[in-house]
Amino acid sequence: NLRRHKPINMIATVMIRWHCRLGSGDNIMRSNIFFREKLRCSTALAAALVISAVVPAFAQEGNTEIVLEGITIYGAKDANTLKDTSSSVGVVTEQAIRDNMLRTFRDAFRRLANVMDADWNDAGFLIRGVNSEGFVPGGAPLASVYIDGVQQTVYGARRGARGLWDVEQVEVYRGPQSTLSGRAALAGAIYIKTKDPTFERSAEMSGTIGNNDLWNTAFMVNMPVVQDQLAVRFAGEFERFDSDLNYENYAGFDRYDDLTTAEYYNLRGKVLWTPAEMPGTRALFSYSFAHDRPTIDDIAGPGLGFDFDERRGDFNDPVFMEVRSSDVHNVGLEVTHEISDALRFTSLTGYTHTFLDRPSVNEGTAGEINVLAGDRTDVLGTQEFRLNYEVDRLSWIAGIYGSYEEVDSAYDRTSFSSRNDISRSSVKTANAAVFGEVTYEFVPTWKATLGGRVDYTSVDQTEFFSRQQPLGGATRVITDYASSTDDVNFVPKIGISKDFGENQTAGFVFSQGFRTGGGGFDRSAGVTYTYEPEWASNYELFYKGSLLDDRLTLNANVFYTDFSNQQVEMRTDPLDTLSNRIVNAASAHSYGFEFEPSFAFTEQFTAFASVGYVYSRFDEFDDANLGDLSGLPFPEAPEWSVGIGGTYNFLNGIYVGADAKYTSSYLARFGTPPQDEIDSRVILNVQAGYRTESWELNAFAENLLDEEYFVYNDNDIAATLGKRRTFGVNVKARF
Repeated sequence: NLRRHKPINMIATVMIRWHCRLGSGDNIMRSNIFFREKLRCSTALAAALVISAVVPAFAQEGNTEIVLEGITIYGAKDANTLKDTSSSVGVVTEQAIRDNMLRTFRDAFRRLANVMDADWNDAGFLIRGVNSEGFVPGGAPLASVYIDGVQQTVYGARRGARGLWDVEQVEVYRGPQSTLSGRAALAGAIYIKTKDPTFERSAEMSGTIGNNDLWNTAFMVNMPVVQDQLAVRFAGEFERFDSDLNYENYAGFDRYDDLTTAEYYNLRGKVLWTPAEMPGTRALFSYSFAHDRPTIDDIAGPGLGFDFDERRGDFNDPVFMEVRSSDVHNVGLEVTHEISDALRFTSLTGYTHTFLDRPSVNEGTAGEINVLAGDRTDVLGTQEFRLNYEVDRLSWIAGIYGSYEEVDSAYDRTSFSSRNDISRSSVKTANAAVFGEVTYEFVPTWKATLGGRVDYTSVDQTEFFSRQQPLGGATRVITDYASSTDDVNFVPKIGISKDFGENQTAGFVFSQGFRTGGGGFDRSAGVTYTYEPEWASNYELFYKGSLLDDRLTLNANVFYTDFSNQQVEMRTDPLDTLSNRIVNAASAHSYGFEFEPSFAFTEQFTAFASVGYVYSRFDEFDDANLGDLSGLPFPEAPEWSVGIGGTYNFLNGIYVGADAKYTSSYLARFGTPPQDEIDSRVILNVQAGYRTESWELNAFAENLLDEEYFVYNDNDIAATLGKRRTFGVNVKARF
């Protein structure tokens, strides 16, 4: 029965050789609760306690057998371990983060199949070839980022608490997760689990230096306040580096340094309370603040009279070069209570506040006559209550969910030689849902799953846009409207699985995902419009297992997905920039697989691989601006992604590692016809270091071979560079 329990602070693998009993008064707190009791065993008890799930990590039995540890997952609401979920989940653990010097959650994608960063700072990420923002950038997401259970806003996912300092695990859920996670999980979800407070005093410091004036400093302090009842943990990180692009035409503007220097910092505090007066209760409070200002990688090409090798980033009029930065506050409160050995109650409260500043690079510079000042504030509050039940052959989950989000955007473009533009908009979204899922073992080793979610969404929005042209002349109001829409949706989940012994499970699951419909205003035509929900129906075979005496773990999924009523933001009149509207313009399908093995060759050498394949095609897609796109693959959707890597730990504390990822060619993000194709690439990363219990030295290189590649190209007019070579040295000290 211990197999199903998921402690937050540590994974306990307990191997009882003979007789073992719990002492009187001892209490094991289940699922999401730390083990604080003492196990009294009469003869032999072998226990392996590790700070986090490590893959590849291994334990030895009798000093001869090497075993890969099981993986605890934190983002799934219906399962505690990787082998117990039917979802395709890619996991990057704390050990992988340390060994591979992964600094952001997007860096973790290089270890995963069918997961990729998008081509722009304002374009999300891709899971199985589907952009997390779909074809409506900045709208309701198709895949969300969760940090300790707190859902991030769209701009909070683009720029926010993205660093991996003091992070325990990154989990990427591929495919629709709408049954349990709602409207913002049609394509999947990313769950980031930071480290919780523990009841042992500890501290850690880190420093990194590298090329392009890269430097990073970080700290962590963990303190018990009341032993076994109250503990706190504080962590912080600061990083900056310089752009290697050429912006010589912008050098005289006040915001030049902000444009050419990336800056990121994150401060986080967590409080853990396990009151002795309320056995079985655990409360975890977290707060973080993140500031993020990434650099831009767009460069001019021959179409603008430049050679790509010049790396000119100053090809736009300054008013169109925005220096975007964000400030994100995250607040979370998770309370769990063990009602009985079989029944657990969870309350999860989340609040996130994102502020985006978007001035043009020349804003505030004396003498500039064409400038832009803008901002966006996004506030999202969520509340979820759920019950988890598990006993014998039956398990179920049931819950209710509510959220409220308000997005306020504003920008003012002032051109003293021609016109003034003023834009204001507000979108208020209320969401309520009930959800549930039940699994029953109807015959030995065979289980059936049935689940569903009923989801209600209400959207109220206003928009105002005016233009004064010429300057000093009459003001023309182009947009001034308000609208309200309501939407009710139901998504089902049906599955069947079979256990093959203790270590292998295979099955089939059908699930649906959705993004709600809504409405808007066509400024050019001066009319309101509505659009319908977007749907994905997913059919998936899965296998989770361990072989070769648990030295090899295999996770594999094969899927087929139908997309219908896909929402697309398009310009109905190619010559009119005010004619944008969202329409249900596309339908499509995709199929493919993920195959992710991990293998412990020896106690010292472990390796991983990830193989992903996605075939995608639009069945119908007629864009008023781009033409008929039917028959084309999804943009930014490589068919193949193959990763491989390993780490060798010498007995004297030295370790070496390497990882590489191959990405096949793919269609670029839709731009000026004809559409471009991005070349295939192989990116190699290496690491080497020396580790003791109290300190560690790590030298690393990303893109070691300095492969220069594009992630976007607009017919050689302009392109976006992929990550260039980065190398550096990191030092950590633990106390």
